[in-house]
Amino acid sequence: MAKRNKIPVDGTAEKAVNTVLGDLLRESGLAGDAEPRRDVPAVNPVKPTAAVSLPDFARAGKIVLRVQRKGRGGKTVTILSGSGLAANQMEPLVKALRKGLGCGARVEEGVIVLQGDVSERAERWLRDRGSKQIVGGS
Repeated sequence: MAKRNKIPVDGTAEKAVNTVLGDLLRESGLAGDAEPRRDVPAVNPVKPTAAVSLPDFARAGKIVLRVQRKGRGGKTVTILSGSGLAANQMEPLVKALRKGLGCGARVEEGVIVLQGDVSERAERWLRDRGSKQIVGGS
């Protein structure tokens, strides 16, 4: 049987590793009254992103919202199409819709496909951004 190493109890042992998050944050200077550590690099501030250029919905014309399930394995999607939506404005609009509605969205064959039956929320989101003509189709 191997000999076990004895741990001294008189305080001469090495300092134990601190694993408590609050203590680690105080030691690194990120929280509390401790002085900031010089060997830890400063956290980079978040850079502001460029504003997303959404289309002018007041002049966008008619926007059609349809809810479909055919050909999608039983999954419900909301289709957003319109005459005033230019192809170069689709991706920024899809990104803003994803964030604003909290659902998945993509461009598919010139129309925007939103995951789920979110037609009412999408209509409200578009009206808040100045869209005048929104038609609910079938």
